[in-house]
Amino acid sequence: MRAYTVHGLPRDPSPERFAFVKDGICWPALFIPLLWMLWHRMWVVLLGYIAFGLAVVAIDQFVGEPYALIAGIGGALILWLEGNAIRRLSLQARDWREIGEAAGRNLAEAEIRFFAGWAKLPPLKREALLAGAAHKVASPVADADEPILGLFPEPDR
Repeated sequence: MRAYTVHGLPRDPSPERFAFVKDGICWPALFIPLLWMLWHRMWVVLLGYIAFGLAVVAIDQFVGEPYALIAGIGGALILWLEGNAIRRLSLQARDWREIGEAAGRNLAEAEIRFFAGWAKLPPLKREALLAGAAHKVASPVADADEPILGLFPEPDR
């Protein structure tokens, strides 16, 4: 069962524009980080990634190749583990609001579960969620007895 956070824009409340961000590791951030950052329009993160790459080159020039290799692998692992959290922060910086959670075996099932709960909400509650003034929508989870894994549990998700 995969968990997703759902984000929306207050100025564009159409459900077609909602962003579902998976909790957990981010494989595209590990294997194709530049394309992943460009696809999600994370410009500040992209600039930071380029600066990090330049720092790794400087470490290679001034300290040595083994240290640059360790720094590069460490940076790639951090991006792999925290890529989706970085995407959430990037959405938040662009005025997106976290409006709920969804869970499912895949993205399609999570979307179905989320929009089933979203359709039951009155329009004023939906507007309040997009404005950030109300509690988030939680989709029903079929396997609620599954253990929750992670180093930093977040009770509000």
